[in-house]
Amino acid sequence: MNVRRHLAAALVAGGLLLSAGSAATAAVTDDGYRAPSVVATVSDPTPAPGQPFTVTIQYRPSTAVSLTVTSSPASIPDSAITIAGTRSLTRTTDASGAVSFTVTLAQEGTYTLTARDAATGAVIATEVLAVTTTGTGGTLSSTGADALPYVVGAGALLVVGVGALLLARRRSAAL
Repeated sequence: MNVRRHLAAALVAGGLLLSAGSAATAAVTDDGYRAPSVVATVSDPTPAPGQPFTVTIQYRPSTAVSLTVTSSPASIPDSAITIAGTRSLTRTTDASGAVSFTVTLAQEGTYTLTARDAATGAVIATEVLAVTTTGTGGTLSSTGADALPYVVGAGALLVVGVGALLLARRRSAAL
């Protein structure tokens, strides 16, 4: 009889630990903002100064999309930013909803690329790029979720389960 209880408690504790890992991988974070149903990609997230790259936005078909580039620090001159010859450019998406911009950033720094629906002004996507002389100044993509809260929660449930088991043993021994 006691063996069954121990086995049941071990199975419950194991199930809780496994389910915490599943829940942790279910949540996905992102370092940029995207409106629902928008896909924004950058051909090179860590370009070197002067190296052109392509920003592609997948949005609603036949919609005007404006791309604006902002530099940080603000001391970087506008002349260091070109989007096919300008600092801000509006293009219309094709029949499939895709639009591409070729961007060149001439100086090191951090740049924010903001895509807006040109008709409404609503922000549909943002991307942050780090431009360095080595071209490796960006951060890695954020994948998965922080599993620590789930592991701590599973550990707490395990401790509570073991405590309940010991309390039940003590009561049955007293009878």
